[in-house]
Amino acid sequence: MDESPFAEAAAWYARGRAPYAPGALEHVVTALALDRRARVLDLGCGPGTIAIPLSHDVAEVVAVDLDANMLSEGRRLAALAGRGNIRWIQGRAEDVLPGLGKFQAVTLGQSLHWMDRDLVLQHVAGAIEDGGGLAILDEGLARTPESWAPVSSELVTKYLGPSRRHPGKHPEIDHAPSLRRSAWFHDFAVREFSCEIPRDIASILGCIYSSVRSTKAMFGDRATAFEAELSQALLRLNPSGLFHERVETAVFVAHKAALSP
Repeated sequence: MDESPFAEAAAWYARGRAPYAPGALEHVVTALALDRRARVLDLGCGPGTIAIPLSHDVAEVVAVDLDANMLSEGRRLAALAGRGNIRWIQGRAEDVLPGLGKFQAVTLGQSLHWMDRDLVLQHVAGAIEDGGGLAILDEGLARTPESWAPVSSELVTKYLGPSRRHPGKHPEIDHAPSLRRSAWFHDFAVREFSCEIPRDIASILGCIYSSVRSTKAMFGDRATAFEAELSQALLRLNPSGLFHERVETAVFVAHKAALSP
């Protein structure tokens, strides 16, 4: 099985990735009428960022990811949260979807970027029960940069070179074009949610290492020097070492269309 681009990033997710803004998952539950009888498929689940909290509201979550490290972290976090109604499956969405049965809803959180969107949406339509739907959670459409971002970006570039879009990502940046092309999900609505979270230097470092463009392994034996330089630069920017980050989450919701025979 091909290695996921996130193989080196999984351990840093819980320490560095911003959560989805409050209200985003509640909106998914309400918009798709999920309840304790519902079966939900979470594609590109990572360490359970959606699957674990969503498992409180539904009967079962089937969580799929290509990366074994992400699934291992997800199982660990689910155990800590006492969640036993999540089934973890390793594989590509395109490959495993046909054999997983029917679901009331399918969720994707910042993962459709890494898939053959048109093919996945076709398979997803076949997996969703009549009356069910699809929810995609992603960064807010504004994608507002944080005060610490230019400093960290400059240093990452210094150590790793200019950032380039990962070749494994879909060439379309936004989800909307693929949804509009779909015969099943072209009719969709978008809502945005936001909040502020605190960031310290360790959290910012975790955020950097959780990206496929700047995993700790990429820094090699220069990781210690990078961390020291980042800490110094951030303290110059704010001597307290404490920052506030605005989290913006966009939620795309589309109900499965009923096609005429």
